[in-house]
Amino acid sequence: MAQIGTMTTGAGVVTSINLPYCPQFLVLDNTYEGTFDLTNIDVSINGQSTVSLIGADDIDAVAQIRSHSSDGDGNVMMSLDLADGQINAPTLIRLTNEGANTNGIFGVSSQVGTAPYRYSQFTVNATSNQTFESFDSVLINSSPTNLDSIEIQWIDGFKDRFDARELPSLWKSLYASELQSQFSAAGDIAFINNEDGNIANCTVYTNATGSATCTVGRI
Repeated sequence: MAQIGTMTTGAGVVTSINLPYCPQFLVLDNTYEGTFDLTNIDVSINGQSTVSLIGADDIDAVAQIRSHSSDGDGNVMMSLDLADGQINAPTLIRLTNEGANTNGIFGVSSQVGTAPYRYSQFTVNATSNQTFESFDSVLINSSPTNLDSIEIQWIDGFKDRFDARELPSLWKSLYASELQSQFSAAGDIAFINNEDGNIANCTVYTNATGSATCTVGRI
């Protein structure tokens, strides 16, 4: 797929792209750039919101999961999944610039799509907890500083609690090899992968230090 747009320069400036289709992947500037340079991203297909993300580090982490570091500078390949293939329906993509960049915007697809990825964010307050189920992925920021533990229940009945620093052991073939295997430029976002559907639910427990934002992906 050819370039679909260019970021308009300026912190807080929104670039809106109207397309007759939704691409499978969204790429900004370079797949190994290290950051999307965005503070917000919103995607709607046929007028229905599918992606609504706030926070540069959280957006970067969603684009980094299930990727590996490059041979050169150690950055993780960045490509944000919008759907399971190209969906031929009117699509609006809104990207909020983090600074003065004028990155190229690319839409990439490899097959016909049937379903969009849906991303939403939840805040778990300090000394609280929240359970998530029926998800494809969960990203948890402020990790491990603000986290007490993460409990995972598998569909086979096995259940255990983990420190966020233990999670890479569960999906080591998918984790990047930088910044203690956490995601984002700050290296403080933990990743739970459930693309095989073997996890029934997970519960995030925070400590007294502060809250944590959980970015949940579903398809």
